[in-house]
Amino acid sequence: MPSSSRPHGQVPPALADVNDQIRHLMGQPASPHRAEEYSRLLGVWVDLVRGDVDQAA
Repeated sequence: MPSSSRPHGQVPPALADVNDQIRHLMGQPASPHRAEEYSRLLGVWVDLVRGDVDQAA
């Protein structure tokens, strides 16, 4: 069984920060700025989680 890189299922601090930023952003009114910032944050999120994914067999 593969081991998890997350101790006790915890989210790394940088990823938790990005998740918090996304949650806060989604509480804002829809606007072109919000859409741009959401897209940027998703890119950051992808970069952070990319190294935490095990390759499929």
